[in-house]
Amino acid sequence: MLVRDIMHLGVFTCDVQTSVNETARMMVDNAVHCVVVVDEAGEACGVISDWGLMRAYKNDVKNMTAEDVLEGRTVTVRPNVLISEAIAIMQEKHIHHLVVMSEPPLHRPIGVLAASDIVKEMAKECGAK
Repeated sequence: MLVRDIMHLGVFTCDVQTSVNETARMMVDNAVHCVVVVDEAGEACGVISDWGLMRAYKNDVKNMTAEDVLEGRTVTVRPNVLISEAIAIMQEKHIHHLVVMSEPPLHRPIGVLAASDIVKEMAKECGAK
């Protein structure tokens, strides 16, 4: 099975100057657990997860932007990568989301693979609904 078979197609994005509150609202309104931060060229430069927003909560979030809560560097994968390889990357990096990137030359985010997507697929394979 490949990443493209179970990833969320489509990405919610913001730029580095988007407010933390606006980012949180985007997650809630769209029932997602992460937003990809993109630069002026539209390339992924970071991810903000619900966990990252929770860590920021103790600070003055009203004055914080996406740039203030970015989680390290973006870990990306192509849609034709095996799920087993994606799992290995997630385990090695201790992350819950991989940004799925289009093939060159564009190199744009086209989807997200979350740990929960993998668990859902496992449940399907076991016959769970």
